[in-house]
Amino acid sequence: MQLRAVSARNENPMTFHDLFKLDIAIERDIRYLPGENARHLLDVYAPRNAAGLPVVLFFYGGGWRSGDKRLFEHLGRAFAARGIIAVTVNYRLTPAVRSPAHTQDCAAALQWAYSSIAGYGGNPEAIFLSGHSAGGHLGALVTMDERYLAEVGLAPGVVRGCVIISGATDLRLHSETTVYTAKEYIEQAFGSTQEELAAASPIAYVRSGLPPFLVIVAELDPPGLREQGRRFADSLRDAGNDVRFMSVKGRDHFSIVRRFGPSDDATCGAMVDFIKHYAR
Repeated sequence: MQLRAVSARNENPMTFHDLFKLDIAIERDIRYLPGENARHLLDVYAPRNAAGLPVVLFFYGGGWRSGDKRLFEHLGRAFAARGIIAVTVNYRLTPAVRSPAHTQDCAAALQWAYSSIAGYGGNPEAIFLSGHSAGGHLGALVTMDERYLAEVGLAPGVVRGCVIISGATDLRLHSETTVYTAKEYIEQAFGSTQEELAAASPIAYVRSGLPPFLVIVAELDPPGLREQGRRFADSLRDAGNDVRFMSVKGRDHFSIVRRFGPSDDATCGAMVDFIKHYAR
């Protein structure tokens, strides 16, 4: 499958400044697991008087070692402005934990959303998972490896669709080609053997009957990440799944999320179109 370059759209002009002026409902630091761990918190962004809207959970990147939901208010606001409820999620990080703890936390956040999001105006039958870089890897694993859903009492069909932005989908390849996360850090999080890395790689769980996927890469992503995205999308399609693949012009691995949300942002536009299409 050929890479398809996508440029930004210019509909209903909205700037970053406009996003932060919007009157939307924001609930911060909601606990999705019992206890006092500060990583087990999430934020919800919704239009005022929301009812029955599609929902997207977002897991940030940071090499499974860093990140915070507070850095993605612009993303939450961008979705709420377009009639989608957004949930930004903190999860435990290496070196405090190693796999599968990160993914288990993301599955627990999904379980919270399924049981509680109706109270915030969301439709629990229209939940999408998304993430950037390491977060894309985690969202894909929750979607594809049914063990994580089973652990939190959810059926496989609970995820309506998944969006991966510049995500790591094959840790074996990633550990040899990444330019942002050192190989030793990947091995500290997931293990050093090919078997351990494969077991934590979304590409190992490709099969027929998966939810739809949107796989996004940045034009200026490192070649290894672009190759992972292309191979992952091809594998999903070859297995008979519904998958869209796009490359966003003028973006690198960081600007693809830092510049998310204004009306000229192709990444946001593609995600909104994908979610609204498959939420029907």
